[in-house]
Amino acid sequence: MAEQEQKKKPTSVKPKKTSAVSETGERRVVLSAKTDPLEFLKEEQEKLNEEILKGQETDKALKAQLTGQEKGPAEFQVTQSRKAANQEAEQAWAAAKKQMAQKSSDASFDWLRDDPIDEGEEEEDGILISKAKRPSSSPAQRRNRNYDRIKQILAVALILVAMTVSVGGFLFDKLDLIQFDTEEKPQTQDEVDIQNEAQIISDEELKGLEFTDEYPELPKGEAYRDPDVINLLLLGTDERTTRFNSNARSDSMILVSIHTRNHTVKLASFERATGVPILEGEYKGQYDWLTHCFRYGGANLILEEIQACYLLDCSHYVRTNIRAFIKLIDVVGGVDVYLTEAECNYINHWYNFRYASNHVKEMGIRDELHAVAVGRNHLNGATAMLYARCRAIDNDFGRMKRQRTVMQAIFNQIKDLSIPELNNMLNTILPLIQTNFTRGELASLVLEVPDILDGDFETMQLPQNSTFGKMTGMEGRSLFAVDFEKNAADLRTFLYG
Repeated sequence: MAEQEQKKKPTSVKPKKTSAVSETGERRVVLSAKTDPLEFLKEEQEKLNEEILKGQETDKALKAQLTGQEKGPAEFQVTQSRKAANQEAEQAWAAAKKQMAQKSSDASFDWLRDDPIDEGEEEEDGILISKAKRPSSSPAQRRNRNYDRIKQILAVALILVAMTVSVGGFLFDKLDLIQFDTEEKPQTQDEVDIQNEAQIISDEELKGLEFTDEYPELPKGEAYRDPDVINLLLLGTDERTTRFNSNARSDSMILVSIHTRNHTVKLASFERATGVPILEGEYKGQYDWLTHCFRYGGANLILEEIQACYLLDCSHYVRTNIRAFIKLIDVVGGVDVYLTEAECNYINHWYNFRYASNHVKEMGIRDELHAVAVGRNHLNGATAMLYARCRAIDNDFGRMKRQRTVMQAIFNQIKDLSIPELNNMLNTILPLIQTNFTRGELASLVLEVPDILDGDFETMQLPQNSTFGKMTGMEGRSLFAVDFEKNAADLRTFLYG
């Protein structure tokens, strides 16, 4: 009988799981020391697969709802970027399983042992335990306890990977809407008539400026670089339609400087009438307005000009235009702006001002305009456009300030958008954007969006007061003759301290 009992196989013991609630109220699972690491990984993989399937179904339903397309599962096609992300997640899971299998009998994990020898209390896996009352354990039991911790960390990491795959797929779907300048996009030459704005510096603005017949020299040295600062140039071109064309001018040029360590954002506007040497193309060596360089060489030439004139470390741009500007403001629900009496008079009596009248007629937005009053106003896209492009009541520098004001107001409005509203905004605006960022760079930049939207911006405009005169450039145009050496130093101090 005794021999039979000795030969009788011991009953297998399944790993026991108990739940506990930590002091923070978080529920945690505590595994016994007899837990088999590979068995636990298998269970977690099955749970993870279920979560991934649920996430994909949710993503599928959300996509159908937001796009207004009731597509069944068989019709839903994931993007190549999402397939690649899923494949990476599967490979990471396979590598983790292989590594755990190799380490399960490896004595090199002994360094993970942390058995306490002092009396007192500590928290382990969410449960307060007495060190003095803990029974002694074998090396195998100590190793299993450490495996438990590793497995729980691994499970959480894999769930995060699954969430990233789902969100990443959604993100890359949105990025596909953008016009990247590496792709061939049709552009027209005769889409916009801009002759009615041929003179962008008024005689009033030129009064009091010292005339020079010598062209200003570019500053010497190299651009200062900081790995924690991301600089991008926001270009607003003057097309009156939603399509981009190569005959446009960069009507608005605003540097957006994002400090990823200090979580600050700074804006710097560049005066479009700044006289710059044309660095490339048919008119190389001659001086003309900065805004005209877009017509001579597109966004890349504008970047080159600003880099050379201000020693600015900026090689990326985001381009939009007037029509997209109006659509953006309308899709976010309008913007709040404080208006002066002169600004109200300009908006309410736009037909008495030449440029305002031209804008309204060319774009057919007369019925979209609304009356405003001194103080805070909620402006729709068409009315905000008149405000942002107004220079008749003061000068082009006042116009630049109003543009920065509207940009800040747009960011403030975006903060309060719901997920469906944000999705609608992206679907509306992204097709109207052109950039030389890659998809991967934009995906990384998205991580900085919360900081971009948080708080007010520091602003400046270039050239600074008392740092420019006047001169004559191509075809007799009046240009601002800028002290680039002084302004480059001011810009560096503003951006980097």
